[in-house]
Amino acid sequence: MELDNRITKTYPRGTESAQNAAYALAEFLDVKKDMITQTMRVRNGYLIQCRGDAAAEWTKYLGMDAALCVEFIQNADTLEVTVGFERWMEKLGLAAAGAIFFHPLILTAGIGALRSATLTQDIFSFIEDFLGASPVAEEPVFERTAPQPVKKICPHCGAENREDALFCKACGNKIEIEEKHCPHCDALLEGDEVFCPICGGKIE
Repeated sequence: MELDNRITKTYPRGTESAQNAAYALAEFLDVKKDMITQTMRVRNGYLIQCRGDAAAEWTKYLGMDAALCVEFIQNADTLEVTVGFERWMEKLGLAAAGAIFFHPLILTAGIGALRSATLTQDIFSFIEDFLGASPVAEEPVFERTAPQPVKKICPHCGAENREDALFCKACGNKIEIEEKHCPHCDALLEGDEVFCPICGGKIE
């Protein structure tokens, strides 16, 4: 699911906690990707900020003050991972106190760079390998369609009329026709019978 300048994926948690996943990813980014990282605990999970040098793909678009943020939110049965762009905070722990992350500060360029950055795919691939699980499929969203208005068909000319119409808007005839019953057994008739389909009596 993509929202603003971030991508969120939800995984079955298994035996791994948000803490284990966050610190494993931070080590991967530090050792394998040669990035500057800082990690801190947030409500229900952990947050990682990382940045590279001027040669990094996304810093060309967003500048050296941009950071790629990865947030791990731990739920009862799932681990929610969000990757997005934010401003780099020199002292993440102090700046994060009471703050809400992933504000769309770099929204316009951020979403384009996020989609094209191979680092984003590398992060999700590492998480999937670490957890040994694929993202949970999102529930399909079905749009509710408004009920179509009922049309009343004129028995005289076949024109469509509104549901509560008493007279046809096209021919002016009365739409409501009195029910016709068999004079012998009182069965309801369609109106064009010569003999009653129930008792066989002739219809006058």
